[in-house]
Amino acid sequence: MEITGSSVDRAPSAPMARRLLASLLLHANEQVRISTLVDELWDGEPPRLARKTVQTYVYQLRKEFAGGFGERLLTCPNGYRIRLDRDEYDLWQFERYLAVGRAALDEDDPEEAARVLREALALWRGDAFADIDTGPALAARIAPLAESWLTTVRLRAEADLRLGRHHQLLGELRQLTAEHPLNEDFAAQFMLAAYRSGQRGAALQAFAQLRRHLVGELGIEPSHRLQRLQSDVLNESPVLDLGPAPAAPTDLGARAAKTAKHRFLKRPIAQLPSDIRDFVGRQAELSVIVRHAGAQSTPHLAAPQVVTVLGGVGAGKSTVAVRAAHLLRSRFADGQLYVCLHDEDGAPIDPRAVLRALLRDIGLPVSELPERIDELARVFRSWTADKQLLLVLDDAGGPEQVLPLLPGGSQSAVLITSRVRLPGLPGNVIVEMAPMETGDALSLLSSLAGAERVEADLDAARRVVRLTGNRALGVRAAGETLLARPMWSVTELADRLGPEACRLAELGAGSLDVAERMASGPLRLPEPERRALGRLARDGGSFDVSWTARVLALDTSAAELMIGRLLDHHVVELAEARPGAEQTFRVPELVRLAARLRAEGTGPAPLRLLTETSTACVLQDPCRVPKLTPAG
Repeated sequence: MEITGSSVDRAPSAPMARRLLASLLLHANEQVRISTLVDELWDGEPPRLARKTVQTYVYQLRKEFAGGFGERLLTCPNGYRIRLDRDEYDLWQFERYLAVGRAALDEDDPEEAARVLREALALWRGDAFADIDTGPALAARIAPLAESWLTTVRLRAEADLRLGRHHQLLGELRQLTAEHPLNEDFAAQFMLAAYRSGQRGAALQAFAQLRRHLVGELGIEPSHRLQRLQSDVLNESPVLDLGPAPAAPTDLGARAAKTAKHRFLKRPIAQLPSDIRDFVGRQAELSVIVRHAGAQSTPHLAAPQVVTVLGGVGAGKSTVAVRAAHLLRSRFADGQLYVCLHDEDGAPIDPRAVLRALLRDIGLPVSELPERIDELARVFRSWTADKQLLLVLDDAGGPEQVLPLLPGGSQSAVLITSRVRLPGLPGNVIVEMAPMETGDALSLLSSLAGAERVEADLDAARRVVRLTGNRALGVRAAGETLLARPMWSVTELADRLGPEACRLAELGAGSLDVAERMASGPLRLPEPERRALGRLARDGGSFDVSWTARVLALDTSAAELMIGRLLDHHVVELAEARPGAEQTFRVPELVRLAARLRAEGTGPAPLRLLTETSTACVLQDPCRVPKLTPAG
């Protein structure tokens, strides 16, 4: 639940007040009886003065929102009512988008349907009521809302399939079938997407998995529709082939006229990922980002505000950028665009493809977009010239990837995250992501694993944070590991993280694969820098230029250049130096472990070896770890 006004979240923090307000919002513009609110707040066991307590909560809400939202909280006979306009409530907006998207599919306009349904899904920021202690009435609405979300995802996937986007859908549909193993619609869509992508085996395997779950859990066979689809895949039936593309409007004006049929679609575009609830620290960095990205435009300067958040893999750049973007949302009336500039395999995305996706998302017909990147960039700059847009470019690989994506005019702002410095960007303000402060790291660990558990073992918790190098990714993985292993004490986790050969694998016990994520840092380096990093990572201490020159067999000047390039890629950082002493450097702890592991083998094999051997070594004795050699 979020109530925004003056760019600040105005939702109450007290659990009972949040539950009361959520109950009223679910019945916005309708009277909610006090007896209904009493049942919701106390679930059949109200205190003696329950009605009076409800009145007190309402008074507190009005007082907290005095002069604004509180004026919408009206008293009715035997109850209360919240008054909202149709464009002020995201649930109503979502339902209207869903209705229009469904109608567009019925009218055989999949491009319009896909765009509208994406707008609907962009309104979701997590599970319904995830931040509210629900009573019986609120809890009863969770399943229908979740089903509406699934319906929207299914319809959007259907629209994308009609548009021939089967390759792009494979990953998403594979995840959906795993999360909803009894859902025949997602299974059918994945089978069709896999078949059209030349993966008949994957399509048939999906049917077999669905059948196994249905028979094992419900004792039923897949529907006739799914059985026919399986038969069509086996026989390579032409009915599964993609039909002709629907006719596109002849010009942008026709497209705009068609969109104008649904006036509410003029609302700002909103593509930001969900913010996270357990965000801690980074107030100094947020302050700089918000101050510069939200600054007033400079007169006569036709260039956007640009802020780049720099840091190594797992430093928390994306999390900070998304939090800052949500804080800035109200300053950009025309909306927010979000793009990740590397694909799931770690390869940089062609800026031409990014521009085509952005122009498609803002409603321009794909069939009429030019092919050349300079022409696409010119169309994007023209469209954005008078707009107030916030553009978030996540995980940029270099300035050549970013420059074509900058909007026109001076009323927009661009937030960029990158592991490497981006020279040549106009007016770029740089925010460096240092390791987390120990206090903030402990707060993050506590928010995931439980404050009592961490505070009871504070010295061990500090050791856990230190062993992760105070890196946000490592701390979060440690917290999720503790959450998944309630039988472990914090001391036991610290002991398991002690041996370097086991540390990355132990941090992969939660939902975050730290070993794979950290390995992506060295993999993106040019080959000379990758080899140099592997040699520098063999020891855990700090080093100076002279030591680097000896280890890498370089002269002093070449060693300084190499250290500079590694600093630019954020796989080496400055170490604390005594006043007057020569500056020293170090490889961040988790980067060092990943780089050293790679240097001791070839390719990703050492990571697999680590995963396979770590369980055995920690079961015997975390201090007796077999040495990993290049030969394995």
